[in-house]
Amino acid sequence: MSRKANHGVDLESPLVTLEDGKFFRRLVANTSEGLLTIDEGSTIVFANPAIEEILGYTPEELIGSSKMTLIPERLQDAHAAGLEAYLRTGEKHIDWDGIELPALHKDGHEVPVLISLREHEHDGERRLFTGLFRDISEQKLRERRFEAVFNNTYQFTGLLEPDGTLIEANETALSFGGLDRSDVVGKPLWEAFWFQSNDRAREIVLEGVEVARDGEFFREEVRVQGADQTAIIDFSIRPVTDHRGDIRWLLPEGRNVTDLKMREQHLRVLHRLLRHNLRNDLNVINGFAETLETQLEDDKSRQHAATIRRTSQELIEMNETAKQLADVALDRDWRQESMELWPVLTDAVDELGRTYPESTIVVPDPTDVAVMADDRLETVVHEVVENGIEHTTDPEPAVEIDIVTSADAVDIIVVDDGPGIPKSEQTGVFDERPVTQTDHGSGLGLWLVELILDDYGGTLSYDTRPVEGSRVTISLPRRTTTGSEST
Repeated sequence: MSRKANHGVDLESPLVTLEDGKFFRRLVANTSEGLLTIDEGSTIVFANPAIEEILGYTPEELIGSSKMTLIPERLQDAHAAGLEAYLRTGEKHIDWDGIELPALHKDGHEVPVLISLREHEHDGERRLFTGLFRDISEQKLRERRFEAVFNNTYQFTGLLEPDGTLIEANETALSFGGLDRSDVVGKPLWEAFWFQSNDRAREIVLEGVEVARDGEFFREEVRVQGADQTAIIDFSIRPVTDHRGDIRWLLPEGRNVTDLKMREQHLRVLHRLLRHNLRNDLNVINGFAETLETQLEDDKSRQHAATIRRTSQELIEMNETAKQLADVALDRDWRQESMELWPVLTDAVDELGRTYPESTIVVPDPTDVAVMADDRLETVVHEVVENGIEHTTDPEPAVEIDIVTSADAVDIIVVDDGPGIPKSEQTGVFDERPVTQTDHGSGLGLWLVELILDDYGGTLSYDTRPVEGSRVTISLPRRTTTGSEST
């Protein structure tokens, strides 16, 4: 014997006997989803045990009562009118295949549930309506958490269909453009308000959608328009895949970098000033001071000229370091690759030996260890070792270099016998203290080193020796695989 659902499909199985109904009774009693049946008068005629897990009522407490027991008061009239209209016209006013509604728990709080409904007859006359209840509290909690992050981030964030149609935009993006969600949702992103100020902006967005749709990450700077201003954003689009690896959505993001770009422009102007005007003028001063030092006959005047020469030379060297600092900050074309450390170390030490012949620089045994770096690595080693040589009262300074390797890092340890690095020189380089007018270093070398290492993903650390001197550690990421490169 077969059983038929109300839509006429036979229910049968060659492996289970369905005639006596025991199978269905056990199925209904043990399912984790709630089942509730009402009649035309909204009286509950059946409830399974799972209803108690969801809404707190036992089946016995519900059977014979009105469905209004489970409906919040503010929605009761709408529910009653909806059932009455359906019984009269046969037209459904809600989606019977699945609708999210609040249900009233026995203790008074509301539970978000997903309900699917079916109508069926009993004894050939009585019209019954059965709802399948699923508690979606956890799902709703996750959605609220997502919305909290999505709408409270400072970044412009959205969500696209794979064809580039915008389906969500966060509050940051909407408020920047003075927009409502309805102004942009449903449009291709490149046709949205933000990207209408110039053709290049639309081209970048369209290219980004095409790249991300093919499974690649896209990133580019683009100028966007807002309600009362324009902004330069660091714009990106990444694909979002489902559990099968198919691209389900595209995730566009934008970080406002207008202030950063303005500071970068100011830095470029300063860079040009340091590189040309100031350097040329200092060379003139240094040259005249050197001439005066050799031609003046008065000892005191010669001393003054020598002081001018030395000071101008120090400023020339500082200017060169500042130029290198600006190069590191502004030049984004550096390409990091696997580099043998030993040749870089010996080149720096040889140059320092020629510059400071009175110094002693002790190096470790040769090593074939490789790190991920670029041509700036020699500057890093040179600056740290030179710092140890220069800042000592010993006429014959001594610096010792050691190399310590681990699974993922290479440490270059530079130990000197000087008085140690003053607290003011450590500010912002070896600690997180902010640089102020009264708390700052006098040189730029360690700033340059820290900036380069930060670009490498390395670190610079400092500690004093137990007796006297300093210990500075340059930590570099090791090469992970032969020939691997990053940008």
